[in-house]
Amino acid sequence: MKLSLHIGTPKSGTTTIQRFLKHNRALLQENGVYVPQSVGEGNHRRLAAMFLNDDTVDYFFRRLNLQDRAERIAAKHQWQSDLSTEIEAQRCSHVVMSSEHLQSRLHEPEAIRALSDYLQPRFSDIRIILYIRDPLDTAVSLYSTAVKSGSTRAEIQLPPPDHWANIVDHKATIQRWQANLAPAELRLRLFQKDDFVKGDLLADFISAAGLPDLDYGRPKRANESLDQLGLGLLRRLNKDIPMVLPNGKVNPHRGNIKTVFETHFNGGAPFLPSAEAIATYETTFAESNDWVRQTFFPERGHLFTPKPRNIAAEEKLASDDLDRIAEFIADLWCGKREKVAKRRPRNKKKLRLK
Repeated sequence: MKLSLHIGTPKSGTTTIQRFLKHNRALLQENGVYVPQSVGEGNHRRLAAMFLNDDTVDYFFRRLNLQDRAERIAAKHQWQSDLSTEIEAQRCSHVVMSSEHLQSRLHEPEAIRALSDYLQPRFSDIRIILYIRDPLDTAVSLYSTAVKSGSTRAEIQLPPPDHWANIVDHKATIQRWQANLAPAELRLRLFQKDDFVKGDLLADFISAAGLPDLDYGRPKRANESLDQLGLGLLRRLNKDIPMVLPNGKVNPHRGNIKTVFETHFNGGAPFLPSAEAIATYETTFAESNDWVRQTFFPERGHLFTPKPRNIAAEEKLASDDLDRIAEFIADLWCGKREKVAKRRPRNKKKLRLK
């Protein structure tokens, strides 16, 4: 049996890929490809959790109330047994699993070797699919996620490079997985539209995973980063309409503001950090990126497309103007929600803000 194991990295289209696998699960199974469910409906998060150090208690285990060590170990053994039973019950010749937490959480060699010891007896052919992204683009995407989650941090204050080194030090990731999951084949992909098969992430993943040519359903792209204007406005709105109120409760006025911004502010000019931030990231990860280039893409002059430095001439709204626009939107937003709340007792239909 063959296994295609997609391990990330985070912020490289993983949610879109996982929605694709979930959406097309029945179609794939009809054509000899099985997507397990016991390790997760979309993101196969349990697969990564199974092989964490037994003393590790992360958000995933806390959410499942598995903070007791003995209970946590018992749960992990049960998950392994459930996955084995599920796979053995299938007649498919190809299994596909996906979780970016494999790359971001299994950063100890012992954890990867434990995963390898589990997989090797069950699969005769293992391919590891790894998408890598420009470290600076990853930081910008993480910043966008933070703003959508309520952050008011100023745009120029991106996470320091070493904060996400485990995710964006691609040389370290590749060497760690190659050394501890042999003899698996590594299929390394660049997360850049110009490098995708047909310029499309899902077409690229279908090719990398060796999936059959079928009439697949295509879910909407997920976790889109906000553009420059959207980030500027939402960051300011987060001050007037915070995610959490001073009393610790969720702000009812927040509503679906995240969805609204994702819908209307994802196609404009992209957010670009300062030239200093660009230089810092490029310098910090230059050796790692160049090792990847020389080892896997020697024909390329650069591993990732260089970032423009001169953005001073780019047309931007003044900060004061953005403040005033954000205040205006906040007044409209909260006023409309108050009107909806007043109407609700007389109208049983739920009104959804668009």
